[in-house]
Amino acid sequence: MSPEKCSPQILDCLTEIARAAEARAESTAFHSEKVARVAHGIAKALDRPKEILARLLVVGRLHNIGLVGTCDSVLLKTSKLTPQEFKHIQEHTRLGAALLAPIPELADVAEVCLSHHERWDGSGYPNGLAGQEIPRMARLISVADAYCAMISERPHRDSLPRPVAAEVITEERGKQLCPECVDGFLTWYKKTDGRIDLF
Repeated sequence: MSPEKCSPQILDCLTEIARAAEARAESTAFHSEKVARVAHGIAKALDRPKEILARLLVVGRLHNIGLVGTCDSVLLKTSKLTPQEFKHIQEHTRLGAALLAPIPELADVAEVCLSHHERWDGSGYPNGLAGQEIPRMARLISVADAYCAMISERPHRDSLPRPVAAEVITEERGKQLCPECVDGFLTWYKKTDGRIDLF
């Protein structure tokens, strides 16, 4: 469904909730906005239709909304997560999908919330989907999400230089990440030098 079929007020409210969840840590503030911009660029490089480009901005901004249910003690932790803490943070995928499930017009967004941490090789979560079992938009968001996370500082690690992050994305082609989406990412990267203009 197109974004226009969902009330702009609802979308604005949900976007602010997602931003507030990420803004608890300076390192993750505006992460989803960056993901949305990169995903849009990848889709454009893959010649996706205009309605898909517009939809990816919505999907990108809301894909991590489930972090609203992640404890500060886990989200902001600077040391290695325990298995229990890692399981807790993984639940943001299910929670995001559950939050959006009551809104039929956002069913595709809920699907991406649930599956954006699935991996091409089947080693991801929460359902261990592989290859084309993973929804196409989730595969694309996964590439953008991985890149934006790597070039940003996190409580437990420093950021990577953009060229190094692009190399990692390339190395994960056909492993963690969808080959087609990686190819689109590399086309976008060559055009932009991997820079993300937020404002």
